[in-house]
Amino acid sequence: MADIVDAIIVGAGLSGLQAALDLHESGRSIIVLEARDRVGGKTNSTEREDGKGSHVWGYCERFNLTPVKQNIKGLVASEDADGSCHMFPFGELPKFEKSDVDGIVKLRDMAEAASLNPETFQKPKRDELDSISLEQWCRDFGVGTKSLLTARVWCRGTLGQDPCEVSALAYLEICRGAMGLVNLRHDGKHGAQYLRVQEGTQSISIGISKLLPAGTIKLSTPVASITQQTPKLYTVTTSNGDTFKARKVIISIPGPTYKNIIFDPPLPQQKLLYTTAARYGTFVKHICLFKMPFWNRQGACGLAQSFRGPINHCRDTSVPDRGNYALTTFLCAGPGRKWLSLIKEERTEVILKQLGSLFGVGYETVKSEFIDSITAKWTEDRWAGWGCPFAATPPGVIGDGWKANQKLGGLYFVGTELTDEWRGYMEGALRSGKRGAALAMADLQTEDVRL
Repeated sequence: MADIVDAIIVGAGLSGLQAALDLHESGRSIIVLEARDRVGGKTNSTEREDGKGSHVWGYCERFNLTPVKQNIKGLVASEDADGSCHMFPFGELPKFEKSDVDGIVKLRDMAEAASLNPETFQKPKRDELDSISLEQWCRDFGVGTKSLLTARVWCRGTLGQDPCEVSALAYLEICRGAMGLVNLRHDGKHGAQYLRVQEGTQSISIGISKLLPAGTIKLSTPVASITQQTPKLYTVTTSNGDTFKARKVIISIPGPTYKNIIFDPPLPQQKLLYTTAARYGTFVKHICLFKMPFWNRQGACGLAQSFRGPINHCRDTSVPDRGNYALTTFLCAGPGRKWLSLIKEERTEVILKQLGSLFGVGYETVKSEFIDSITAKWTEDRWAGWGCPFAATPPGVIGDGWKANQKLGGLYFVGTELTDEWRGYMEGALRSGKRGAALAMADLQTEDVRL
């Protein structure tokens, strides 16, 4: 029995590592199996070639990391569907016609109220909202084109999907977990975008991994199957034929990647429905590095949004103390897919031209300040499910109230898409990992008492 551990954790992203740490610190034996050759999941920090709060905040303090506040001092850039651009003060709305602004405010306030109302997520309202798309929900309020385009920016910026692809319930659940739509979109204090980590987000995963016993994490070890031998024993087999046995298994992988694993017995129909239906959009993070922050000379803070694309939104991700100046752009949905089809030189030219228009300086100025760019490889990552930031469901999947994170015997499901709080964010991943570990520990404790 010495080769049987208390729990196997599948996946060494933030949620899996948090679950592993909680179990280890409670005195339980664990093994972590990770398909990649590194820890961190979709957090993968890349160094520049030139060398240049919450559970998350707790780890920043524990590992002596350097938080960087999001720059919100200055103007925000806005691009209309016809390519016309203007800037407006942070905290205000774009300078559209009054009727358009009123429509955006109406839709924002309705989404905010719905996401904070508990009845939204209870039957019968729950079923009603899951039966329609987010786009239909917005249209039902009778708002105009600018409002619908704004909602598209929101949805693309959160999921890389258009509002017609996501159920209204799914999106409002995301808003609820962030304490409302406004907070989800906010870059100021307490908002979802408030802090960054100077050393890179992967540094938290690396730090947690070092708190685990040596040899606990098995890298480059994809899981091929999970078999329940008895009610209290599971065998996990890897793609290279190695087997591991445990009393419990915590699964910390994205929904779309469940199809990489054979479950015996098979997952129940509701779980299969979720893992089959939950899908990524197109969400590309493209970081542009510059010699100097040219946008600051225009009085801009680096935040921008576009109805046209391919950039859906961007923000200043500079670290001025290190002479590191950058704009991180996000290319989403259809415009993002079209951009991905271009060769590298064309991609760069398109981005620099749009940044020149957004911030009113022109292509030549942006090009003269440009150093290089870094593109996240999420769309090429099999173990992430070929996407990011997290999978969401279309209409008709989650309305019955069954939770995708519901445990099945000795199987526990964690991940940033499976949390009710801060879904899609690092904080959500950590909270989900803690929840899964707590469930597993409670069941292990019950079994120990029975023994």
